Amino acid sequence: MLILQDLKKSYTNTTILKSVSAIFQLGQCYLILGENGAGKSTLFRCITGDEKFERGTIHSKLEGDVADLCALQYQSFESYSFLKIKEVIQLFSTLIKQPAKLDLLHELLEFKKYENTLIKNASGGQRKALSLYLAFLMNKPFILLDEPFADLDLKKKSLLLDFLKDQVQKYKKCLIIISHEVSGVESLFDFVYFMKDGAFIEGDTSTALQEKYKNPLFLGLEGVYFEVTGQMLGGN
Repeated sequence: MLILQDLKKSYTNTTILKSVSAIFQLGQCYLILGENGAGKSTLFRCITGDEKFERGTIHSKLEGDVADLCALQYQSFESYSFLKIKEVIQLFSTLIKQPAKLDLLHELLEFKKYENTLIKNASGGQRKALSLYLAFLMNKPFILLDEPFADLDLKKKSLLLDFLKDQVQKYKKCLIIISHEVSGVESLFDFVYFMKDGAFIEGDTSTALQEKYKNPLFLGLEGVYFEVTGQMLGGN
């Protein structure tokens, strides 16, 4: 498991994370819901070692540094601007000691259509697809995904949902997901954290949350989110 205890992170005089504590277990999928600026992306960067935090601990029951146990899918891939997308995949496949076999994901993301595109000329969606692919290629036990369902049509969303479920159930990965896209994919999430102003204000299994908030204005987790925060997903 991955254990976060009392994390605090500030920039100058602004506190971004306030005493964040959580447990993430292998073979489970976690959803973090919160408005923009709640601290979700900063939390991800602290977990993966991209940001330093001034208080608290992050540790795991597995051997090795936490940063080496985690892979993060960034919103956009910006490195190796003069390489083609297929060349970046080939490079990472060579550098990674035991890369995951991802034929299904490769097909789902339709790399064949744009694999000869230089990174510098790739669209935002293509760069994001590459970042998602590389996160799984690294074959880490903990995989952090930032809006993986955004901008996908219904067919691709359904295919990605099946792929992610397989990663959790068959390969016992721990997925930690930031997403505002929950309609149609709620069955993926075992546990949900609600984040506001740099802190987790509610957290439980998806089933327990929907039992606790039995008559929400909207159905499913969107309704629970509204009951807890007074906001709709997306910040309205």
